[in-house]
Amino acid sequence: MSSHHSSRSRLIVAAGLFTLVVAGSGSVAASPGTDATPSALTPIAAACANAHARIQGITATTPCRHGIPAANLASGPGTYSYQTIDYPGASQTTFWGINDLDELSGQYSVGSGVAHAMVYRHGRFEPLDPSVLGTYFSASGGPTDLGTTFGGYADETGLQHGFQIQHGQFSTVDFPGHLNSNVDQVNLFGAIAGVYWDADGAFHGVLREGTGHDTPIDVAGARETYPLGINDEGEMVGYWDTNPAQTHGFYRSADGQFSTIDVPGAAATVIFEINDAGQAVGYYIDASGNTHGFIEARGQFQSLDMPGAAATLATAINNLGVIAGEYFDNAGMSHGFVATP
Repeated sequence: MSSHHSSRSRLIVAAGLFTLVVAGSGSVAASPGTDATPSALTPIAAACANAHARIQGITATTPCRHGIPAANLASGPGTYSYQTIDYPGASQTTFWGINDLDELSGQYSVGSGVAHAMVYRHGRFEPLDPSVLGTYFSASGGPTDLGTTFGGYADETGLQHGFQIQHGQFSTVDFPGHLNSNVDQVNLFGAIAGVYWDADGAFHGVLREGTGHDTPIDVAGARETYPLGINDEGEMVGYWDTNPAQTHGFYRSADGQFSTIDVPGAAATVIFEINDAGQAVGYYIDASGNTHGFIEARGQFQSLDMPGAAATLATAINNLGVIAGEYFDNAGMSHGFVATP
């Protein structure tokens, strides 16, 4: 799960219709594109790019664009069946997590209201208790296979805090000495991939293992490093940038070695999550300014586009290869989806 900075509108707040929509499933195979040189992001693509941070922000008013996949993408392992799942009565829905039991988590908003954290279990949505998280912005990741949820919430002053809910017990997670914190993912061994930001608004990663043992996660030379996922092997993924309009995906091995992973030909890449099999998902912006989800495994990339969507972002993957995320329709509204291989 990601984090916030409202003045920079780093989040496109998730939302959906207040009828539980299970849209038609479709199967789509990715196809290679043609060579292209990445160009500057269009304003619409830049707005879509804001979706990599699960943070307080302003709801998108401009629809994202959709088009031909980026250059050199492999045909991938096969096709996916897509299903829309929207929080009943919401204007926006986003999923940030999926576990091996196909339980989901994320956020929803009603009308123009702020986003609030939720989970989806056994075909039913459950808002996370406002008496615990407050009535301001909140968003949730997970659940883990042990049922732990996590994420971030804003207090009455507008500052953001990370949180975990384990066995029904709520705890705030802050990174000492910093204004804002967020918990992006927790693995089964309790390791936290988190992020903090201060008055300058620049994101910096943290790996927390055990009580008070924090390791900085910063790509050398980067302006920002944002870890978004950690698997049970201790491998991490996320993005880094020197310019917020041109993000690069990264992979960090369990022994701390960084590699940049960019979709071939893309103008920007963000990686959200990596499962225990080493499959990673995220989104990229192609040379024409269009936004696509993707899955990467062993150096092979496959585009993931919700049929009929204006833009697709893959934000989570479980160990069975089932993918969750959000897509934007042509009116600029976001919807939750699940893609099953």
